[in-house]
Amino acid sequence: MSHSNSKYDAVILGCGVLGLSIAQELTNRGLKVALVGKDLPEDIHSTGFASPWAGASWHSFATNPAEQRRDEYTFREFERLSKEIPELCERRPYRYYWKNEGSWKEPWYKDLMFGYRLLTPSEVPPPYKYGVTYEAYTLNTPLYLHHLASHLRSHSVLIIRERVSSLDELYSLPSIGKVDLVINASGLGARSLLGVEDPLVHPAKGQTILVEAPDVKITYGVEDTHDIPNQKIYIIPRPGKAGHVILGGIYNANDWSTNVDGDVAQQILRDCYELCPDLDGKKGRGTIGDIRIVAHNVGLRPAREGGLRCELEERVIGNGVKSGNELVPAGGKGKGRKVGVVHAYGIGGAGYQSSLGISKEVGGLVDQWLEKKKSKAKL
Repeated sequence: MSHSNSKYDAVILGCGVLGLSIAQELTNRGLKVALVGKDLPEDIHSTGFASPWAGASWHSFATNPAEQRRDEYTFREFERLSKEIPELCERRPYRYYWKNEGSWKEPWYKDLMFGYRLLTPSEVPPPYKYGVTYEAYTLNTPLYLHHLASHLRSHSVLIIRERVSSLDELYSLPSIGKVDLVINASGLGARSLLGVEDPLVHPAKGQTILVEAPDVKITYGVEDTHDIPNQKIYIIPRPGKAGHVILGGIYNANDWSTNVDGDVAQQILRDCYELCPDLDGKKGRGTIGDIRIVAHNVGLRPAREGGLRCELEERVIGNGVKSGNELVPAGGKGKGRKVGVVHAYGIGGAGYQSSLGISKEVGGLVDQWLEKKKSKAKL
């Protein structure tokens, strides 16, 4: 049921995993929403957004209660999804190894995992000395994006390609009509979007290799600090029949390049083959040259100093409003009216594992704004 005289209750800017998840949450709450973005869920080869390139294992690095709450909620939703659609989300063993005592810090989520325990020395392969194992979830990210988009479209949610340069334009898009609420899930776009222009937003370049390795069923990682700055070692099998596995990777803050670095790719292959010889498809009896490479991937994580911005802002848009109004395209100008925006951007590398928890939080902020607007209308 619509809560407004407008055709739509809200417009969501951003068609990555967070925008799609928020649309699903708001639709489930009975709101009519539309999604807009310059990149759509089907654009899985675009470097314009990070979602298609993610490895998407649930491995929380939350540092405060709010982040932990979001990740835990998403974990429990993934548990349900893995039972309903296992080709999208699969529960599997995780193994993390390290050489240096103290590299592994006991995580906050220890009791949330399935079968969490330290490995015995005989279970840890050389050259590593220590290890831990548990079971958690991995996603097939391209299929998951397609699943979310298909679900939304089946519920008559409009998903369209629009290029906007200002927040104000979204309240009066010709293709959608007038709305009073926008959800800003614009990722890296929040840095340059007029009306937001958040200087804390920055890219964190990631580079991985997608390989075909159907024998690899375990998610692996190395917890020691890598000899090369900003480099990590991890292996993430994707659900599905293709037998695809993600090998990584790097985290280069403030690097806008979307080019593949050959030296980085070589290092990723060497590191991951040492960690898991089964990648060669010959049960470790082959060579690194036997690894079947499907693609080299580069994505820009939408990071933000200080972490996620998730908050409600009340605004006034239209003529007579200063604050850069002279730069706003004509479509974003009007007589001046009170509107709302819920910001949800800056999640960095935690997009998938936090997505459903953030969406629930956004839903609460939307309810808060609608209730306040309803109360004012009665006065």
